[in-house]
Amino acid sequence: MTIWFTSDHHFGHANIIKYCERPFNSVAHMNASMVGAWNGVVAPGDTVYYLGDFAMQPHLVAEMLPQLNGTKILIAGNHDRCHPKIGSPYKWLQAYVEAGFISVHTEMDMEIGDQNVLLHHFPYRIETEPKQKYYGQRPVDNGGWLIHGHVHNRWKLSGRQINVSVENWNFEPVSLETIAAVIEEGPQPSAVSRSYD
Repeated sequence: MTIWFTSDHHFGHANIIKYCERPFNSVAHMNASMVGAWNGVVAPGDTVYYLGDFAMQPHLVAEMLPQLNGTKILIAGNHDRCHPKIGSPYKWLQAYVEAGFISVHTEMDMEIGDQNVLLHHFPYRIETEPKQKYYGQRPVDNGGWLIHGHVHNRWKLSGRQINVSVENWNFEPVSLETIAAVIEEGPQPSAVSRSYD
């Protein structure tokens, strides 16, 4: 069994192709290609931690999720209707579970190597910018490692932040071994832009 991390597929989102310069010519092409990329690396017995923004319409969660290999755990993002502070969680939570996520969270802690690592959809908040979008939902940087999504292709690694948005990893989930190797290398130069949302 292998553990994987990924985020921000935005299944069904036509504009994301343009916004993030994705190499697809239609939503159907994008959806099929991303399913193929996922299943090309994830085996049925594997576990995938999904760090938010799975699909733009709730019906697509039920349509797309069963096509993807592995046991899926959701760390909800701002486009997931089940996020407790952003969407309508009580209305949608059961729908996400029925679609195939075995559990839904806003954050989780995990031990990787000798490091405690936070799993969250959002990158760390910028403390000096309280007007930053989703400021109250973003985690506080206490000096630990963070695996996140949300910012798509704006950066891959920044300090102790590892961005698993699909654009950065050839639209494939990232293995635990790859994440562990990044952590072992130590913090990377900061790539955080004050303009990110």
